[in-house]
Amino acid sequence: MPDVIIPPKFKVSDFDKYKGTTCPKNHLKMYNRKMGAYSKDEKLLMHFFQESLTGVAVTWYTNLEPSQVHSWKDLMVAFIRQYQYNSYMAPDRMQL
Repeated sequence: MPDVIIPPKFKVSDFDKYKGTTCPKNHLKMYNRKMGAYSKDEKLLMHFFQESLTGVAVTWYTNLEPSQVHSWKDLMVAFIRQYQYNSYMAPDRMQL
């Protein structure tokens, strides 16, 4: 994300990393809660979203076409579209 202005004394929250195997909507809810103080700064939200991802989810993020993602809403929609199949899966034993 170009032109990101990181506020002085900004500290990246300790995120639960999304691996691509759980509900993407729940992950976005938790990310938004942890970044609540910066909810008006779309560029900051978009820039640090990668810090909440791991594994195949990071690969997905880095392969996104910048021309397709212009806003935080665009990124959320793309993320949910990519991992929406996890929303319909029943939790397994490890998740419970």
